Amino acid sequence: MKRFALISLFVALSACGRVADAPAVLFGGEMHNSNASTPASIDASLDMAAALGFNTVLAPVSWELTEPSEGVYDFSLVDYLLKAAEKRELSLGLLWFGTWKNGESSYPPLWVKADTAKYFRAPVIPADKTPSISPFCEAARDADARAFKALMTHLKKVDTGRRVLCVQVENEVGVFNERDYSEAGEKAWRESTWSTSDDPLAPQYFMAEAYARYVDTVAAAGKEAYDIPMFANAWLADPDKAYGKYPNGGPRVAVLDVWREHAPHLDWLSPDIYGSSLKEMCAAYSRGQTLFIPETNCKAGRYWYALGEAGAKGVFGFGYEEFYDDPYFTAECRVISEMMPLISEGHPMRGFVRIDSKDAPNAVDTLALGNHTFYVHCIEGEKNAHGIIVRTAEDEFTVAGVGAWIDFGPTTKIASCEEIRDGKVWQVLNGDETGHHNMLYLRGRLFLPDYEAPDGTVIPSAFYGLSYQRRFRPAAQERFKVSGIYRIKLFGVKQK
Repeated sequence: MKRFALISLFVALSACGRVADAPAVLFGGEMHNSNASTPASIDASLDMAAALGFNTVLAPVSWELTEPSEGVYDFSLVDYLLKAAEKRELSLGLLWFGTWKNGESSYPPLWVKADTAKYFRAPVIPADKTPSISPFCEAARDADARAFKALMTHLKKVDTGRRVLCVQVENEVGVFNERDYSEAGEKAWRESTWSTSDDPLAPQYFMAEAYARYVDTVAAAGKEAYDIPMFANAWLADPDKAYGKYPNGGPRVAVLDVWREHAPHLDWLSPDIYGSSLKEMCAAYSRGQTLFIPETNCKAGRYWYALGEAGAKGVFGFGYEEFYDDPYFTAECRVISEMMPLISEGHPMRGFVRIDSKDAPNAVDTLALGNHTFYVHCIEGEKNAHGIIVRTAEDEFTVAGVGAWIDFGPTTKIASCEEIRDGKVWQVLNGDETGHHNMLYLRGRLFLPDYEAPDGTVIPSAFYGLSYQRRFRPAAQERFKVSGIYRIKLFGVKQK
């Protein structure tokens, strides 16, 4: 039976020997493409990751930097990355930037790039794209596989603490054409059954098979040296988008079954989810396999939804370093990190997020959890509306979120409500703050400056939340706030 149908990330991590301290759910960011290229940039990126409360970082490993001359390997950056992550108590996922990155061949070493006869290219139509190495180039495939196997051999030897939890093989593979028009590509097309198919997606199936076989050869070589979880990721595009606007051949939704058949050494296939397709893509990539999102927007609502509603085992904001001064992202990450111990315990969960370009400004989600139903009302005008609900006992829940209010139907009330900060009870909420036991207002955490009176007296901020009565007031909606954490107990009321 194929690994795709049965694999779970936690089981896979346990198998690789790092059980006690490996996080069950991975929360973090993906480094920007060049931020693992020097010790200084590694330190800067991981310092920020630790400050945000991440437990894991995805870091690129470049073929050109690890094999500068054919057969001569330099793993000094990998060694430094491992030590830097250990120092900050971070886990790692490695991204092998080998033959392809974003459908182009910019990361192979110079001795590969310069020899276009031996390592031949697949011609591309868009003038702004660099011709990439053909997936039918066996010489490139074998060279890539040797380099990747050398990396994994070294990793098994030096990563004694099993800090590396998984490895991505290549990055967003594909060709910016309908198919590969190289001489080898044309020959393979003529000899394939796809060339006589009436299916309009035949070129996609053909290219998916070619890339899956190539990537699987590389993955198989790596697993022979060190068998830890490996995956491939996809550049997603709308189904009606023209060829040339995305790399054709990667593990997109339409060709997942082709990849599953021809890349058996991969443990799962991952979506890079940007834009408005979050909910649909989470559903598509969680069927029969682990949902693991190596790239998404650095927006907290996407984390809350993927972790709480879609059951993702890993979520990573791409290029998180650019968002060092984004108060919404940085503050939300700290709240997510507070919730991660609870999320990782495997409690039943639900999550929600308003996708502004698709969902109504005042969208209502009906979420059943245990014996209760949560009616989540997103508040029109709020900058963010998102959150997670974790069931910790029959009538007890921990809710994190902002920009919404929740009611439970006419026969269910709030017995108690506590706002939690840094693992401690910050306030016991009642009265206006709970709509007199009828609702939970996700008022969030306010960051209010102290006030300096005209006479110079400084009035310190009380750092408190907003009453539910303000939930429809524009002035309250416009204030800067991020998710709060609330621990509630519910009880039923008998009707006459």
